[in-house]
Amino acid sequence: MATAKNAKPASRQGANNRGSDDGFYIPPPIVPRNTPNEDNQVGFLIAFLSMMIVFCLLLPIIAMMYLDILEAKQETKRQQEVVQRLINKAEEK
Repeated sequence: MATAKNAKPASRQGANNRGSDDGFYIPPPIVPRNTPNEDNQVGFLIAFLSMMIVFCLLLPIIAMMYLDILEAKQETKRQQEVVQRLINKAEEK
């Protein structure tokens, strides 16, 4: 006669979340570790140098655009002053 102490639990989950002794246990996946190695460091160095080269090429282009914008701003200001003088002359007549 089976007593409550000897009865198996109702769920299939046992200790260590393994389920029963049926052989269908799936182990947790192996997680690879990212250990720094020489290939990783060389890749970082190549990427860093590439970014620096692109930055050094873009810097003069950005500077030329900025100077061009300042020049256009000054030209616009001069043209507004000329137009304002013409408007004032037209109002005086």
